[in-house]
Amino acid sequence: MPIWHIRPYETVDYAATVRLLEEVRSTPGGPPINLTDTVLALRHELPETESPAVVAVAGEHLVGAAVGRKEGGQGRVLTVAIAPAWRHHGIGSSLLQSVENLLLHAGCRRITTLITPGQPGEEAFLNRGFTATGQVLYDKQIPLRPADVSTVERWGGALLSASEWSNLAGMEEERALIEKRLLLPVRERELAEAYGVVIPTAMLLFGPPGTGKTSFARAVAARLEWPFVELLPSRLASGGSGLAAELRSAINDLMGVERVVVFIDEVDEIAQSRETRPENQSVVNELLKAIPQFRGVQGRLLICATNAVSALDPAFIRPGRFDLVLPVGPPDAKGRRVLLDGLLDRVANKEDIDLDAVVAATDLFTPADLSAVVQRSAAAAFHRAADGVKVGTGAGAESGGGGHGPTVTPLSTQDLLDAARLARPTISLTELDRFRRDAEAFTRI
Repeated sequence: MPIWHIRPYETVDYAATVRLLEEVRSTPGGPPINLTDTVLALRHELPETESPAVVAVAGEHLVGAAVGRKEGGQGRVLTVAIAPAWRHHGIGSSLLQSVENLLLHAGCRRITTLITPGQPGEEAFLNRGFTATGQVLYDKQIPLRPADVSTVERWGGALLSASEWSNLAGMEEERALIEKRLLLPVRERELAEAYGVVIPTAMLLFGPPGTGKTSFARAVAARLEWPFVELLPSRLASGGSGLAAELRSAINDLMGVERVVVFIDEVDEIAQSRETRPENQSVVNELLKAIPQFRGVQGRLLICATNAVSALDPAFIRPGRFDLVLPVGPPDAKGRRVLLDGLLDRVANKEDIDLDAVVAATDLFTPADLSAVVQRSAAAAFHRAADGVKVGTGAGAESGGGGHGPTVTPLSTQDLLDAARLARPTISLTELDRFRRDAEAFTRI
């Protein structure tokens, strides 16, 4: 099938959307659709911001639509319709996410819908975190107040898709630790408080470049369903008031958001030892002030990441600053297998590839290295196929051989092994040894 994408509804989509609604409504077992309310919303009888709509498009075909309505301070999803042939492709969840974002910007924090249990489309609401509040009413509380939207967006933040957590591969131990130490106490807050368990509010990730620290931080925010804001030192430094003042302004603003994950990557750039870089003193001081701010309120999490934990200012990493200090190194053999298995999902002959051989040939490879190996091998197979097509469409091919084109070999294990052999792992043995020493010295879980 062609690749689909979601975009805002436009007036020129009206006829195709109504045809889709009629098709879905007339399909046996299809969801009931209030065509009158939906059509009025599509005609913008209400202001556009109070009747947001989005469509899913594949090629030139409209294959899905979702329509919402603002009613007072509450949002309602009027319709989610997907062409029968396009169900179970994740379109419903993506349509819902887009409508949720539009309703949030319109000032709605609570969103409801009325559906029949078991009807097509119910799965999309469940995937998006809606819960049944009655026999047929599904309800969802968005983890971001409308008043907080502008603050989060001003600093480049957003709500992330829950798939970022489920798609995080090769980090099973780290995921299990986060579930146990962070997510469980958040879900069971009263029980955790009864036992005196302190919910982590600050986390430091360290490890060589390319090991997935940023992906892990994003996945944690997605799992919490809190907005994710990455504060880039380079962007803060470009502000007119200087790095320290910009950092202070960002933290003060974001502490006003009800729930938020604040991520600072390459924190070693701004928090190196003040003895080594005295000019960083004001910035380090701001970071040291920020951590207690996160501890003072619930619903905020600070995650910092560094490639060089031993270079950080001692005061920044002393016990009591970060609740969790986690090493993120290159994936082991089990992790590489999981990563490769996911990276090869789009390969038609995936089952013919000897994953064990590729795993053995990629020791020390980071997730970024493995992705590059797969792309390089896929490119080699593609160019081989393209050359075969050129040979098969030449004059000689048309005049003989019974009309059969050339045999084109698919992506092979050897392609992957060749790509791995030509690649140079991001992490050297020296760096790996240093990382292991750092892990022994700094890890706190």
